[in-house]
Amino acid sequence: MDAMSADGKDPLVAELIGPGKLFETETVTVAGLPRQVFRGSPRTLAEIYKAAQALGDKPMVVHGDLRLSYDEVFARAARLAERLRDEFGLTRGSKVAIAMANSAEWVVSLIAITAVGGIAALINSRGSAEEMVHAIGSVGCDLAILDEERAALIDAAFPDREWASLVLRAGEPQSSAKGPKLECEPVYPDDGAVILYTSGTTGRPKGALLSHGALAHAASLSKVMGTLQDLLYERESGNTVPPDRSSMAGPAMVLTPMFHLTGMLPIVRGMSLGATIHIMGKWNVDAAFNMIETSGLSRIAFVPTMLFDMIQSPRATPENLSALRHLAYGGGPLNMELVDEIRKRMPDSVITNTYGQTENTGWACSLSGQAYLDNPQSCGWACPTVDVEVRREDGTSADVDEPGELWVRSAAVMTEYVGDPEATRETLDSEGWCATGDIGKVDAQGLFTVLDRKKDMVISGGENIYCAEVERVLFDHPAVREAIAFGVADPRLGEKLIATVVLQPQAEASEDALKAWCRERLAIYKVPRKIEVTHDPLPRTATGKIDRGTFVAQTRAAQ
Repeated sequence: MDAMSADGKDPLVAELIGPGKLFETETVTVAGLPRQVFRGSPRTLAEIYKAAQALGDKPMVVHGDLRLSYDEVFARAARLAERLRDEFGLTRGSKVAIAMANSAEWVVSLIAITAVGGIAALINSRGSAEEMVHAIGSVGCDLAILDEERAALIDAAFPDREWASLVLRAGEPQSSAKGPKLECEPVYPDDGAVILYTSGTTGRPKGALLSHGALAHAASLSKVMGTLQDLLYERESGNTVPPDRSSMAGPAMVLTPMFHLTGMLPIVRGMSLGATIHIMGKWNVDAAFNMIETSGLSRIAFVPTMLFDMIQSPRATPENLSALRHLAYGGGPLNMELVDEIRKRMPDSVITNTYGQTENTGWACSLSGQAYLDNPQSCGWACPTVDVEVRREDGTSADVDEPGELWVRSAAVMTEYVGDPEATRETLDSEGWCATGDIGKVDAQGLFTVLDRKKDMVISGGENIYCAEVERVLFDHPAVREAIAFGVADPRLGEKLIATVVLQPQAEASEDALKAWCRERLAIYKVPRKIEVTHDPLPRTATGKIDRGTFVAQTRAAQ
């Protein structure tokens, strides 16, 4: 079976994409292989920066009371880029970690690092000192840019680290917007731009390298898909979307930590569109409604927790809710009770389910509007310029409705796992296809559905929690003999993480003590909400391995 794509499946795609249409595609070479991109679109971050610098005093970043124009942000980035070159000797290919909370300084750092040709390693700033230091060292960073909180945490635990650090303090006085123009080193689409961390069964994060071309193409795909969704809204609601109120004309909203793809990509997309980027340090339902009322926000990328909070808010008036034309989410099917509430409270809104991963820069499949409501378990058709296929264990293509592993190929697929050639070989094949680790199927319409996660991962409140990583920390406790972590359904978080630990003979450890052990070694959202403590052994298979499937299924059924 040939790989199925959105072309010829979704009639709106045929209206907008093709020769002489609003969006034309062309074939380019990516890592020596032919790939489809959008003609005339930026192919590097440097091209995006060049266009963005021309926007002058247009607001670029809003964070609390701080408002910075495009001139001001790029002037700060130019000065930081000079420091990176002159003080730290950074050149093309140098790796620089960013470990900061969401802030304007984070945006400035990303621009400055990539402008000098460096690669920005986006560190989980919510992690423990040990987690951050391991991530920084695992990809060979020459320098880490830290905020004061992260600097103090790391200095206290690891005063003798090998890499240099630069602390940027939020709110420090800055010189005027007038400054040196940001000069970008020559880069190519295949050059590395950012490293995002993702985990598998090893329990340690791996650094996925995304190129300039991958990020630029992902930003272009955002524009194309937003245009498709505006057209769908007009067709299904009968309402007209004014050009200045289109999905891509509105503000960009950063709702998740910037070290996530979902926090970083809106920044790149915002710059590529000349949008104002509104930064939240953490989710705040009132701030979201403020943006609806004052900034023309019409599109929100949400996790169920966010929409649950918004619908329950006293500010959820018909006027405010109707302003949200597009509700975009990913990471698994929505609770149908929530979908019913959306349809009742926001009848004209378009719900979009998008499936993607860090390794493919967030874009694989998407489904919107009535097609989504008719197929709520589906993650959609393959996005334009993206190929998706289902493979059996032997690598052959699965038949229609036959389960297998989902593989993705596009110009936005990662380059490698930095410093981990074995994991790279397991994930990327010689033709540039990327194994997702998810089990899915495709139906006769070309609609893909994710059936299960091949990798053990829990998505709780929009955060990816890798069970192997949590289990590793629990295993390290001297009283623990065995541990298993997994997710169970939760109406607000989507899933919540729980764990069962088997103690060593004659050993004792309370649930509270084990949670405290985890809090010292993991980000707070990775700490299990409940830990069952027992001396009874976990079930095992005939080969002596823990029978995870049986145990998890029985425990979930008993919840």
